[in-house]
Amino acid sequence: MKPFFKSLFAMNSVVFLLSIVYLFVPLNPILSNAFGILLILTLLGNIIASTIGSPFRKIDWLYLLLSSIGLLAVMLLNTAASLSPTNETSRSLLSIGILFVMMLLGMFITWKPKPQVDRPTYRPYSLRKAPTKKTKKIVTGILATVISLCLLLGTFLAFVMVTNLDVGLLQVLISQYSLFYGFIFLSLTGLLIKVLTIKLPSMPGLLLSVFGLSLFAFFSLPLTTIFSVLDKSEDTYTEAFGENWHTIGEDDPLFMSSPISIPDYFFGTPSTAYNVTEDVLFYEGTEGVDDGLSLRFDAYTPPTDAAQLPGEGATLIRIHGGGWNSGDKGAENYSQVNKYFAAQGYVVFDVQYGLNDQDQFMKFATVPDEIAGDFSIDDMVRHLGIFTTFLADHQEEYGANLDSVFVSGGSAGGHLANAVALGLASGQYTDLLDERLTVSGIIPIYPANGLAGYQNITGEDALVDPAMLVEEDSPPALVYQGQHDTIVDPRVSELFEDAYVENNNPSIAILRMPYGEHASDFYFPGFYNQTLIYYMERFMYQYK
Repeated sequence: MKPFFKSLFAMNSVVFLLSIVYLFVPLNPILSNAFGILLILTLLGNIIASTIGSPFRKIDWLYLLLSSIGLLAVMLLNTAASLSPTNETSRSLLSIGILFVMMLLGMFITWKPKPQVDRPTYRPYSLRKAPTKKTKKIVTGILATVISLCLLLGTFLAFVMVTNLDVGLLQVLISQYSLFYGFIFLSLTGLLIKVLTIKLPSMPGLLLSVFGLSLFAFFSLPLTTIFSVLDKSEDTYTEAFGENWHTIGEDDPLFMSSPISIPDYFFGTPSTAYNVTEDVLFYEGTEGVDDGLSLRFDAYTPPTDAAQLPGEGATLIRIHGGGWNSGDKGAENYSQVNKYFAAQGYVVFDVQYGLNDQDQFMKFATVPDEIAGDFSIDDMVRHLGIFTTFLADHQEEYGANLDSVFVSGGSAGGHLANAVALGLASGQYTDLLDERLTVSGIIPIYPANGLAGYQNITGEDALVDPAMLVEEDSPPALVYQGQHDTIVDPRVSELFEDAYVENNNPSIAILRMPYGEHASDFYFPGFYNQTLIYYMERFMYQYK
C-alpha cells in the first residue's frame, strides 16, 4: 500500500495548490476539468485510504465523517449561496473551507504510509474510564443501525435515479446532487466497516467495499453520461439556430468557456457584479377576483452601462413555477440565473403573478394571501400582462430594451412563459399583453403546457396549451428537458417542438438531459444547469 499512499499524498498536495489557483485565476476549460477529475480521484482515494487505515486512526474517522456530513454541508451551503438574491459572490466561504480541510486531512493521513499498529495505552487504574463491554456494544449497535439505514436510503435514491421511478417531488433532490451522494454514501460505507471492526481482506469487508463503490458508480452516471450527450446538444442547437453561434463568447470572461466545469460543482459558480432591487410593487387589485391582490417583482440590472456588456440592455422576464398555485420570485426562482444575466448586461425581471389557491401542488407550501385567489390561467397571463404594461411605462428607469425581450420560466412558469411570449408574438392578446414589447426568444424549461387541468385550473385553450399559438414566424425557442422527469413528461416538450415543425418553423431546440429529473437545473453549479446556461447565454446573445 506504500506506493498508493505516496501517490495520494502527492495528489492531495497538487489539488490543494490548484484549488488556490482556481479560486483566484481563471483556468482554461481543459485544465479546469483536468483539475476537476483529479479532485474527484483524490477525494475518492482519501475515502479508500481512510477505510483501509492510516497510522492516524482518529484522523481516519474524522476524514470519513467530514466526507459524509461535510460534503452534505457543502452541497447545502452552495445551494443556499446560489439562491440568495443578495449573496453577491454566490459562493459559500464555509463550504470552500470544508473542502480545503478535507484536502489537508487527506495529506495528513497519507503522509507516512506505514502499517497501523494497535498499541495498548497504560494508565493508572484510577484514570481509566473505559466503557463496559455492554455499553460499547450498545453504542456500536446504534451507530451501525443509523449508518445502515442511511445506506439503505442511498440505495433507494440510486434505484430511483436509474429506473426513473416516480417519487414525486423527491426526484428534485437526486440526479443534480448525485456526485455528492456518491462520496457521502461511500464514506458511510467506510464508517460502517470501521464501526463493525471488519477486516478488509475478509468476505464481509469485500462485500461492503463493493457495495459502496457500486453506489458511487451509480451516482456518477449523470456526470459520465452528460459528457456523452454534449456533442448531440451542439448538433441539435446548430441544426435549429445555425452555425454562427460557435464564436459567441470567445475570450469573454463573462461567458462560460465550456458547458461543464467540474470544479464549479464543488466550489460553486461565482457571480460577478450586478445590482438588485427587490419587491417593487406593480399591481394592487381592488375589485373582482383581484380584490386584495398585490404583485411585485425584483429587478436585476447591470453594474455599468449595459451598452458595454454582451446583453446591451436586452430584457429577460423570468416566471417562477410551482404548479400555478405555489412558488415565488427570488430564491424559489433560482436567483443566481438572474444575477448571472444581469452581470452580462441584461435587465432581468423576476415577476410574481396571482396563484390559484385550490388543491396545492405542494401540500406543505404556504402561499401569502396577497398573491392567492381563485385565479385561472387567463388571469395569470393577465397579471403578467399588467407587468408588461408597467415595464413599458417605466423602461427608462431600468434601461430595459423592449425591442429585445426574452421570456423564460420553469414548469408552470415555463408554460406561462410560452403563453406570454407566443401571445405577444401572435398579436392576438393586445387586451392582455402590452404590444410595446417585442419578443426575441423563449427559454421554456420543462414547460407544463396543457397540464393545468390536472390541477383543476381552467383557461382559454390556447393559453392553457400555448403550442396552439405557434406560427411560422414565432420567436425561436430553446427548451430544457430532463429525460427522467416524471412530473412534466418529456413528451410535452416534444409536442411543443412538433408544433414548431408542423408550422414550418425550425427555430427550436430541446436540450435533453440524461437522468435529469424535474427541476434538475435547481443547483446552479450542477452539471445540468451549467449546460443550460452555456447554451442559454449564446441563444440570447444570438437573438437579442
